[in-house]
Amino acid sequence: MPRVIHVTTIGITAYRALLAQCSYFRQCGMEVGFVFSPSPEGKTLRQRGFPVQEIYIPRIINPWSDARAVINLRNYFGVVRPDIVHTHTSKAGVVGRVAARMAGVPLVFHTVHGFPFHEGMSWGKRLVYRQIERWLGGYTDVMLSQSAEDVNTAAEVGIRSKRGGLVHIGNGIDLNEFSPGKHTPRQLSEIKARLGISETIPVVTMIGRINREKGYHDLVKALHLDRELPWHALFIGPNEDFLNDLMKQIDNFGLRERINILGMRSDIIDLLAVSDIYVLPSYREGMPRSLIEAQAMALACVATDIRGCREVVEKDVTGFLFQPGDHAALAGLLSKLLLDSGLRYRMGQAGRKRVESYFNEYEVAKKVMDLYEETLGAKKTVTI
Repeated sequence: MPRVIHVTTIGITAYRALLAQCSYFRQCGMEVGFVFSPSPEGKTLRQRGFPVQEIYIPRIINPWSDARAVINLRNYFGVVRPDIVHTHTSKAGVVGRVAARMAGVPLVFHTVHGFPFHEGMSWGKRLVYRQIERWLGGYTDVMLSQSAEDVNTAAEVGIRSKRGGLVHIGNGIDLNEFSPGKHTPRQLSEIKARLGISETIPVVTMIGRINREKGYHDLVKALHLDRELPWHALFIGPNEDFLNDLMKQIDNFGLRERINILGMRSDIIDLLAVSDIYVLPSYREGMPRSLIEAQAMALACVATDIRGCREVVEKDVTGFLFQPGDHAALAGLLSKLLLDSGLRYRMGQAGRKRVESYFNEYEVAKKVMDLYEETLGAKKTVTI
């Protein structure tokens, strides 16, 4: 039975982005395990029957901690002897791929969830990060990408794996799980009552880590400009040392009673079900899963016109796009949707149809499984 170990920096990536794929791989006859930093998701995944090894992988660059992570990963791979190590996201992709090669793992896969270099970054940083990705390509048998734009970017700047350019696999979700209309009116009323939201006020929702890069501060500024309109906002995600600054901003604008800071939640589908508009004002994304989930729930979306977001949101059809940091433009787009329930409905329905056509997780899992089988077969042929 082939054994694959998925390496992510944090557990939430494994749980939210990879669980469905890995369940499918297991059904296909693979033994699947995870490695990530100590996280609550470790217990949940073990309860579902997945082996989990918690090894600290720092999210910021720290030479000593990074070297320790590489050594710990190498030692673990040496013990479990996987056939494939599959890394995800930038930081885990660095330490995980280096450790896998040091341990002599036969095949190394990496999925790009968004390159670490991006629009708005300084020229020097972009150059360094590009060179790191080029170098790591030599450690990688197969590189996959959730974003078609990243496939083109890699070709332009010379990022390749041993087997060639990046393979576009897309991103997907469970369309039965994220489905509008599953909640009864009574259930929706109960959810709103628990959140302290009026039945008649439009709900604006954002999901993401609470840091500056996600653009929460821009959304607060936009909501302040739209303060005369009816709305209530839900902010969902873990704090990354930005919550105090964000709360000061909210209090300075007098919006504390209109914004719920909910932190990490396990009831995302319920929260999206009571939402009317989804906003992602991020400065950098890979392929934003939250936007896909919001469109699957038939929500009109407003997002920044950046890599990933513009692949999910069809401009002026399923939602609106605006330039990062332009909170005045965001406020104007939000006001259109807040004042026009018919527009919200049309965009939401178009978004659901788009997700059904392009973002089915089964199709993504099947593409990856086909590549596993192809490369494992090729490796056996070479070995013989």
